[in-house]
Amino acid sequence: MNMTNNSVVSDPTPFLALPNPLFVVLLYRYGLGLLFLLGFTGNLASMATFMQTALRVTSTGFLFLILAFSDSLFLLVSIFDFIEVGLIQGPILLANYDSLCRFRWFSKGFIQFCSAWILVFVTIDRWLRTCFPFKANKWCTHKNVIIVTICIIIIAISLHSHMLSAQFFGRYQPGIATIACGPIQFTGSYIDFYFTQWPFIQVFFVCLIPVTVMLLGSIAIPRTIQKTKSRIQTIGTNQPQQLRQARLHRQMLILMISSIMIFFVTTLPVNLRQIVGAYEVSTGQNTDINKIVSDTAILTVLLSLNYAIIYRLAGGTTGNNAININHTMMPSVANGNAHTNIRHNQPPT
Repeated sequence: MNMTNNSVVSDPTPFLALPNPLFVVLLYRYGLGLLFLLGFTGNLASMATFMQTALRVTSTGFLFLILAFSDSLFLLVSIFDFIEVGLIQGPILLANYDSLCRFRWFSKGFIQFCSAWILVFVTIDRWLRTCFPFKANKWCTHKNVIIVTICIIIIAISLHSHMLSAQFFGRYQPGIATIACGPIQFTGSYIDFYFTQWPFIQVFFVCLIPVTVMLLGSIAIPRTIQKTKSRIQTIGTNQPQQLRQARLHRQMLILMISSIMIFFVTTLPVNLRQIVGAYEVSTGQNTDINKIVSDTAILTVLLSLNYAIIYRLAGGTTGNNAININHTMMPSVANGNAHTNIRHNQPPT
């Protein structure tokens, strides 16, 4: 691997970068601490909301429940960084550091992949319900959600399995933010793969494809709703119910767009920085390791926002809207009327 800093390739010393700058320590101490407070309480509140029977029976609510659980796991794994960088300001548990590295880095990559693609299938679920309302009950089921989730997990494990290998992955720069773990050998093909190719793979599967699908969904859903408005008629509904349903559609669209924006704003910068760093390394440009570490540390905290505030901004809206629509529809079901209050005009026969 070509690098201008030859010590990165040949020097066996375990410490190549300077200690974490003070602002990085403070950012991890207070920034992550605040995110943990907001994230854990927000995700727990969201899980409590989506575990309600009226919400849990829907595929969308089930997906949001899984997403809240996944985001909580990411924050839980990040506690180690909070303690090591923000509090202790040095490596901890060195006797088991290699094993911890494999667990931490694999878990973070695995959870990022799962959270991104679960959010993608939330978008797909809403698109199916909008474009194919009569087939939604057949396609958007708990069984299919479980199948999709299992497929996501299998792909995520396969994609990140190289981080579980004791021959390749372990401690790299213990105690240094964002590079505490990495290739255990400073020469060979794996270190070249990890620093020059792996960042592009991560960006492609964890950021670019999910964002593209979510953006297409956010464009297609309102267009479909607009096209079908003239073919929808209400039956037995009063004006307040019609207004509530219209407000629900509008707020669900806002929820989707806000979720996509949070995901895009928090994940794209760190992925772009990784790509720039990988390009600099692969082309042999002069690289300042400490600057890369500092930049990536800041963006990593920004990334954690995606797992901490998305439910503060959006999850409550989803829960409240779902509760409202269920309260609107439940009386008709209780009275023995299993039909919903909205139907599409059928073509004349």
